[in-house]
Amino acid sequence: MIRPFRDEDAAGVAGFLRTSLATPWVVTKRDVLHWQGVPERARRAAWVAHEQGEIVGFADGQARWEVSDEGVCELWAAVAPSRRRRDIGSELFETAWAHLLGIGARVVQTWAEEDDGKRFLGARGFTEVRQERISSVDPHTIDLSRVSSLEAAKRAEGFRAVPVGQVLDRSHDLFELYMLGEADMPGVFAEDNIAFEEWEQETLAAPSLDPEGSFVVLRDERPVAMAWLEVDREAKQATNEMTATAPEFRRRGLARLAKLASLRWAAELGITSVLTSNDRENPAMLALNDSLGYRPLVVRGVFVREIAQAD
Repeated sequence: MIRPFRDEDAAGVAGFLRTSLATPWVVTKRDVLHWQGVPERARRAAWVAHEQGEIVGFADGQARWEVSDEGVCELWAAVAPSRRRRDIGSELFETAWAHLLGIGARVVQTWAEEDDGKRFLGARGFTEVRQERISSVDPHTIDLSRVSSLEAAKRAEGFRAVPVGQVLDRSHDLFELYMLGEADMPGVFAEDNIAFEEWEQETLAAPSLDPEGSFVVLRDERPVAMAWLEVDREAKQATNEMTATAPEFRRRGLARLAKLASLRWAAELGITSVLTSNDRENPAMLALNDSLGYRPLVVRGVFVREIAQAD
């Protein structure tokens, strides 16, 4: 049975996604509830597939509220591996698709990590337009002895890395730095329509963004580089949320410093997997992650379909 998502479904959706996704993204009950709080202009809706008291599928669809182009939307659907090839995914997809048509979608973006999902999208008129490499590292396998020497060298240059929890009073500065990172990330559509208040609610207040494990590099108390982590402490898993450096401070090892500080923290906490996603056309970040010990898992395809008036 397909029905609209309810708040009481959040724990079941989080558990379903943790066991059904090809890669171990951080997803908790609080995250699933937080997804529902996107800006109202997103006109988001979500659905679950329910069988005998068990959630076996999930889908959502919304306008890309962070994109200034009109009519840009996204949808995503997932089905438990044991329930696939029974039209559950098709029904979830069509439900989300109808919602997007109803809110004026002109073009729809989605993604898939598994070959079955990529074939599913291709059969429905989607074209793969970009690729992202999903990689992971166990922070215990990294030589973290170099962090102290890097910290000392950068301190001599006037930089220091601190947990983001220590600088939350600088939220406008954090927003400015974050958006500089967003502007540099390759993508299909520019995320150029984000107000500070929306970012503060959607990103800074995200339940899994760990204020102790996410690091910011300061220069004269100004945030100039960052490496943030979303963390599931119970599952001992983490996901890189954003890594960025202000343009005038790049190529000075500051992103490396922030990432190593966050990975050292993760290792000390007992985290066994840190996942990251990088566009294949972002060689600088791919090279940094490779040098830190991240290893490729899968290639996520980013797909787009333009909507004809007859749809």
